[in-house]
Amino acid sequence: MPSRPRSWQAYWISAWMPVLLVLAGSTLSAQEPISPESAEVEIPLPQPPPTAEPLPTSPREEALEERVRQLEEMVERLSTQMQGGGTPVAGEPAAAATGDGEAAPDVGTPATVEQPSRTGGVGAPPQGMAANPKPSAKYDAPATIQNLKANVKFGPGFEIRSDDDEYILQFHDLTQLDYRGYRQSGHATERDSFLIPRQWWMFSGRMTKPIGYFVSFANGFDSFGLLDVFLDFDFDPRFRIRAGRAKTPFQYEFIGVPTQGMIVPEWGVFFNNFAENRDLGVMAFGRLFNGTFDYMGGIFNGARNGLVAKTDSKFISWFVNYKPFNNVEDSPLQNFNVGGSVYGGTNNNTPFPGVFRTMVPTNGNAAAGVPFLALNNNVRERGPMTFWELHSAWYYRQLAVIGQWDSGFQNYAKTDRPSYHTRIPVQSFSVQGGYLLTGETRSSAGVVKPRNPVTFKFGKFGLGAWELTGRYQYLDISRNVFTAGLADANLWANRLSIVDVGFNWHMTQYLKFMFDWEHTSFNNPVFTNVDKWSKVSDMFVARMQLFF
Repeated sequence: MPSRPRSWQAYWISAWMPVLLVLAGSTLSAQEPISPESAEVEIPLPQPPPTAEPLPTSPREEALEERVRQLEEMVERLSTQMQGGGTPVAGEPAAAATGDGEAAPDVGTPATVEQPSRTGGVGAPPQGMAANPKPSAKYDAPATIQNLKANVKFGPGFEIRSDDDEYILQFHDLTQLDYRGYRQSGHATERDSFLIPRQWWMFSGRMTKPIGYFVSFANGFDSFGLLDVFLDFDFDPRFRIRAGRAKTPFQYEFIGVPTQGMIVPEWGVFFNNFAENRDLGVMAFGRLFNGTFDYMGGIFNGARNGLVAKTDSKFISWFVNYKPFNNVEDSPLQNFNVGGSVYGGTNNNTPFPGVFRTMVPTNGNAAAGVPFLALNNNVRERGPMTFWELHSAWYYRQLAVIGQWDSGFQNYAKTDRPSYHTRIPVQSFSVQGGYLLTGETRSSAGVVKPRNPVTFKFGKFGLGAWELTGRYQYLDISRNVFTAGLADANLWANRLSIVDVGFNWHMTQYLKFMFDWEHTSFNNPVFTNVDKWSKVSDMFVARMQLFF
């Protein structure tokens, strides 16, 4: 091998070679069990000429020679590094040069150390992917992994939060188990059933303080899919941006009352059949005037509770809510709300829903709600539609009262006459309330925390929180739905009133039981089964809800 100039560092290392050899022998002695009489280090004898018979070597001498060879290789690598070339020694962090010539701080695993991959092999790439370089502080991609200190909290939901509050991950669960039974037997589609109306898994938090995220998955009756997925850009509480699939800003009952905090088991009949529910789009929202005025507004696909746009036209939706006495402490009207909302656009698609029901969202199973109106198969939603709402809500001590008036219109057409539109006006109003008998107070609708939660610990006793509930609803769909041939007047009704009476038992902040009797009256007898019609429907709902 041709010789090359050696630096003074290499000569210095060579001078210390005997010491390194002694240390190598000491290391080997410490690693291998030896007898007391052979405790001293043995230096191998010089090798005889090639023509001479080689002297026999013991296993201990072979091991020592191998150790010396390794040390020589290490010295050669160190000498090369000191002259400015070579690669770092395995196991030592690589010093990445920064702009000012200093070594960059160690922010992750050194690039020269092989780490187990997710597939189990050292350095093996994930299946189906080419081998990628390992993260290194010298480069911006692949990105290095941050190692942050964090703490875990519970209530409600599990939360992991970094010590600097820059990153947050929360997990929430909503589980609802229903029993729905009908007084009138022999229905065509509805069945006395145990059902799961909602099983939601929710993940939320933020990636740096201005940017929040929310992702949730849902099982509803017999379907499973994506419920919400959106990003929030929260740079100022007066003006925020939300992009993705989320609740559309329409109706106070839907926006102002969280699903886990509903007073009665389900949303109102108008919302279930005509509101937009969730949709994809972009909206702005915020709070103005010293926290007294909330607004939300945006542009959406216009597909009711959908994931894909059904037309090129986009829908506009706006919601406002005003609390004029929000900053007046101890006023009976401190938690009084008033406001309204509107949404509209142009349709050209198959009707959704095609069958209107009393107590089930638009995508709910037919076994879970009584149908009162079904459109004919040759009907399409075609032309403009607009709905609006006015609301008021009052929360005072144990009392919660919510009132809404909903109105608007929707255009339909038959497939054989697509250019001829029939406008169907809709009118509805409702009022609902709840009163906590056990003394808990409230400032809004939501989860109730009992003063004396039910407990099974020895020596403690609690009955939870008990709440009386009720609701009245009225819905009027124009009779044009029959005169224009969109539905059969001999089978269905276009007006109905619904009375709900029940009570809620909040065992703890996380566990609630709801009991509700719903009585519905129709203006026309509704087809329920072969040769059977009825002008009334009675349903009993018992719900167990877990939310954390």
